[in-house]
Amino acid sequence: FICFTMADSSDTKSPSTSPRNEEILVLYGSQTGNSEQAAIDFCDLVPTKLSTNKITVTARHMQLDDFLEVERANWSRLVVIITSSYGVGQAPLGCYRFRELCDEIITRTNTKTEINSLLDGVTFAMLGLGDSKFTTYFENPTKIHKAMCSAGAKHIGPLGKADASSGEQLEVIAKWIDGIWPLLGEVVGTNPPPVAKTTMAQTRTVELCTSVFPDFAPSPSEKISLLIKGAILVGIVSILMCIFLADKISLGN
Repeated sequence: FICFTMADSSDTKSPSTSPRNEEILVLYGSQTGNSEQAAIDFCDLVPTKLSTNKITVTARHMQLDDFLEVERANWSRLVVIITSSYGVGQAPLGCYRFRELCDEIITRTNTKTEINSLLDGVTFAMLGLGDSKFTTYFENPTKIHKAMCSAGAKHIGPLGKADASSGEQLEVIAKWIDGIWPLLGEVVGTNPPPVAKTTMAQTRTVELCTSVFPDFAPSPSEKISLLIKGAILVGIVSILMCIFLADKISLGN
């Protein structure tokens, strides 16, 4: 897949000069533990590989589903996805909902529903794992990659393809990781996009999750917000009722 994205006039490729911190999210889906271990190993290397005297870079790893349900799709501007397939091209553990969301993105794109700017401002790199003795061994990474690009995220680097049947899966993973650092460094070295972009990506992703998953519960802060809005609405209705009753009483007099 080849992704084309239009540059936003507010983005700048000039290097950042002010000291700052930046966090990269490393999201994974893993059935046997290989993708999870690759994500952990990758995170451990991030601070030394990407930090400079001006930029302190850290990383967190989590399952793709936890990113949606616990993190509430709080996108960082740079994301690394490491996942395999399971069974007949299905999602592995920790990737079920994210894959279902990606399938929905692809469906909406195919039906010309406006979705192509959902992840505007997000850049991602991706490594897929699998076993080519199964004909659909790379289907899950392929679908996720297609959905991310269709939603407007910018893909950098090669789509890594680590085949267990090759006997060199660990070597392929290590080679992909070694080769991706310069590209990640280029992204980190530029000024971040406006916070509004990743905030909008989060808001729209949560909205899409709510429409796709009937049981996609609001976060605690969202529950509080709903309670506050409900209390305000009840208060307004009570005031209006008091005004209405007062008018009736005055008219009766």
